[in-house]
Amino acid sequence: MAISNELSSDVAVALLAKEKSPQELKKLKDIILEVHSTLQEMSEETRAYRFNRKKPQEGTKDTD
Repeated sequence: MAISNELSSDVAVALLAKEKSPQELKKLKDIILEVHSTLQEMSEETRAYRFNRKKPQEGTKDTD
């Protein structure tokens, strides 16, 4: 499971631990979705960065 999913779950549990009104639950749902989306974007950006960093540069020799 991706770290974004784990953290989103932890945030959701923390926010929803107490009884809430339907209006509060809707607001919290929006917050949880925003947190999840942001964490997912960060995970994707990190994955892309790591992939590009490991990829040998075109036109250069590997000197290791």
